[in-house]
Amino acid sequence: MTLTGREKATIFLSILGAEASARVLRYLPDELADLIAAGINHLPSPSPQALSEVINEFQGFLALPAARPEPPRIEEKSAPPTKPKKSYSFLMYERPQMVAYLLSLMPDEEKDEALQSLPKEKSIIEELLAGLKTNPLSPKLAIGLKKQFAGKLF
Repeated sequence: MTLTGREKATIFLSILGAEASARVLRYLPDELADLIAAGINHLPSPSPQALSEVINEFQGFLALPAARPEPPRIEEKSAPPTKPKKSYSFLMYERPQMVAYLLSLMPDEEKDEALQSLPKEKSIIEELLAGLKTNPLSPKLAIGLKKQFAGKLF
């Protein structure tokens, strides 16, 4: 099934929900934003194949290699080295249960920093972290998730 760019955008924004879609549409030209918003309002239920195509394409963009680091700059005064803050924005696309499990695998100081970056679902994730139980599959699952999120979290 081949979808046009506008159809993909409409399906993707409908998946994101009204609040997130509105924030994205603000950055588009007015005419395009109006077309896509009208498409969202009149969108029939997309087929599973269409949803799969849109999600797979989105995940392909998430798997792009990281940008090359900038060359070090020479400064007059040498400041004490500080650890750069990680971006945890990709966690907002994960289910709260997955986020809670991923955070349970992190050191406490990084866990707190990640929780602070997710203010909307922070209380839900904290509750899930408090009630987290281990099972026999936990070590294998932890290894797989650490490989999957290497460079982003671990």
